Amino acid sequence: MTNTNSIQSQKKYQWNQQFINPFPLSGNKKMLRNIFIYLIIFNCSFIASNPIDEITFKHSDNLHNFYIEISGGTKEKWEINKKTGLLEKDQKNGRERIINFLAYPGNYGFVPQTLSGDGDPIDLIDLDESLPRGKFKEIKVIGAIYFEDKKDKDYKFIGVSPSGTFKDINSIEDLLYERPSVLEILKTWFSSYKKPGKMIFFRYIDKEEALTILDDAHKKWVRKKRKNLISKPLATIE
Repeated sequence: MTNTNSIQSQKKYQWNQQFINPFPLSGNKKMLRNIFIYLIIFNCSFIASNPIDEITFKHSDNLHNFYIEISGGTKEKWEINKKTGLLEKDQKNGRERIINFLAYPGNYGFVPQTLSGDGDPIDLIDLDESLPRGKFKEIKVIGAIYFEDKKDKDYKFIGVSPSGTFKDINSIEDLLYERPSVLEILKTWFSSYKKPGKMIFFRYIDKEEALTILDDAHKKWVRKKRKNLISKPLATIE
């Protein structure tokens, strides 16, 4: 009787194990299966962590995507919440932030899937007509202005719409030649909208260098995403 019960228990255990894992694997096959499952989890987590992250870095070979946080001609500070992807009013010490200076001279926001030295996406100002905040648009990057803020590098990238007022401007040299006052306005505004002496102008950056900085910022974003995922402990897969 005892032997019969033992045999039945063993058969029941084997059946349960097959029900849980109908294709038992061992050795290299188990390792390959675990890698495959890990890659599925990696891709799902990589894409779905934040809605804004789903917007690609580039719109096409020559154009980047651009997200508008602050509409041109306005003074309220808005920023994307890095965790939720929602656009929220920026606050400091419990109070909503409003620029204590002239309004933004263009649409202000960032290039998605980038990471700058301060941990935020690359900042960009769009020279064309004002658009509602929370909108994405394609942008042609023509260069940047290099400032230092508390001795930290602070790049302000400059972009134009491929079909807008500045559609024929393809580089910062073109802007210097065709509309030099525009660069002077941007330089003066960014140097002055915070407390005097906080933003120190260093130099203009041409298109080639600006695109290199952008590409590096995108690679940094990708590396951080992968590192964050890998650092999350996965449940042991048997």
